[in-house]
Amino acid sequence: MSSEYQSVPEKCGKILIVGGYGQVGYMIAERLAPELPGRIALAGRSLNKAKTAAAKVGYDTEGRAVDIFAMDVGDALNDIELVLVCLDQTSTGFVELCLSRGIHYVDISAEHDFHSQVEALDDLAKRNEATALLSVGTAPGLTNLLSARARDQMEQLDRIDILLQFGLGDHHGQAAVEWMFNNLDTTYSVMDNGNARQVRSFGESIALGLPNSREKRSAYRFNFSDQHVIGRTLEVPSVSTWVQFENRLTTWLFAVSSRAGLGRLLRRPFWRKIAVWLFMNVHIGSDVCGVAVRARGRAKNGAEEITVGVIGRNEAKMTAIIAAEMTRQVLTLNQEAGVSHSEQTIEIDPVIAALSREFNDMFVSI
Repeated sequence: MSSEYQSVPEKCGKILIVGGYGQVGYMIAERLAPELPGRIALAGRSLNKAKTAAAKVGYDTEGRAVDIFAMDVGDALNDIELVLVCLDQTSTGFVELCLSRGIHYVDISAEHDFHSQVEALDDLAKRNEATALLSVGTAPGLTNLLSARARDQMEQLDRIDILLQFGLGDHHGQAAVEWMFNNLDTTYSVMDNGNARQVRSFGESIALGLPNSREKRSAYRFNFSDQHVIGRTLEVPSVSTWVQFENRLTTWLFAVSSRAGLGRLLRRPFWRKIAVWLFMNVHIGSDVCGVAVRARGRAKNGAEEITVGVIGRNEAKMTAIIAAEMTRQVLTLNQEAGVSHSEQTIEIDPVIAALSREFNDMFVSI
């Protein structure tokens, strides 16, 4: 039976959302708490902030003080069935602690290096009958699921190109903005005809469009983690992720600024602070967020390429909706123990249904 129609089973274990009073963590709690009353706990370094956010969520949600970086968890994990982390980490100490206790683990991080470290914990997870899910959210996450859906429509798959389109009217959390600035001047590897090739963020462009668009326009390389994963998990010889803004001029300005050294400038605290504030507080245009996956090769319908995609609003909200549904699937589908990425275990149709319930004007082509 599809997880869309399954309710979360009655269990005593709680779901701990680390970073739960941040933008995305709080929205995830809002969606899980009504279905899991008394089972949601929001966690962060500030107990007061966690309790305040928990009170706003309601449904007997509680707040707990947890510092995963200092490994200061006390007895906060004693009654936990699943941990969902909404903070970026550089080491796996906390992940190992969860898995060693048999606690399921879900992470919305977009950092490929961290994902690789967690993948190495597969045996630990299996020994303790725990599930760890990576590539959770919009990108990575929805992009991975759409890539898997595209693959299923192909007889021969030679290449996947992932497009992310953002609107400058959207509201992003500080962590998301910081991550984007950190990757403006990044060199990384992509799979090109089965071989690794070094590329640079905003260093190359191709013409791509969303499924409902009659035109294609320039999109630029960016270091999202999905492209590093699906080449291996979906066995695709060439995979790349590209970004563009709804406004053509803004896309071009970002590309020019990146090539002129904006990324290096934003490593300086003074300019970084100004740039983060501007991006979080100055909103021009819409909050439309579009995701598209173009697959090339030979489709089952005879076409040389197909494009699937989703167009919604508010990328942070989309991430929260997707993360909440993926978490629910981990709790309900009795997934095998071990570490996996979303495209390997998560059903896309309930994810699309969850998004459609909250975005009446959402466009879907899958």
